[in-house]
Amino acid sequence: MTREMITDGEHAGWTRWHRDPDGRFASLLGDFYFRQTPADAVECRMATDRRHSNGLGYLHGGFIMSFIDMAMFSFIFRQLENSAAVTLSCATDFLTAGVVGKPIEASGEILKETGKMLFVRGLVTQDGANVASFTGTMRKIPRMPRPEGDGAGKR
Repeated sequence: MTREMITDGEHAGWTRWHRDPDGRFASLLGDFYFRQTPADAVECRMATDRRHSNGLGYLHGGFIMSFIDMAMFSFIFRQLENSAAVTLSCATDFLTAGVVGKPIEASGEILKETGKMLFVRGLVTQDGANVASFTGTMRKIPRMPRPEGDGAGKR
């Protein structure tokens, strides 16, 4: 996955995570943007379209949870300079349906960090409406060398 600081346009000042289509799950979701706020929280944003919808035409709960998982990693990004992390748990409360075609946003923070664990919480919104709230636990792990041929050079 590539990481790029955007310097102009709608997302100037945001960092973009992008994965070229390579058959991995994250490449199906689309570009993910995040930035740190002056209050030391993190804001995230992602465009939505038909591929993110459920059978009723609203945002699919699985898409919202995937967006939340990416948001939680953006919250702990600075703590992972010399390690990686995995999600141990994510509790999500859906508050209203998300609308396809409008950006979805999240804000959140780290509640506590220990030697190997990070505890986070956040809120997903769309057009000012609360879509979901969440808490999560992440575990820091050592970065492992990637096997050849898995796209390791495309980060």
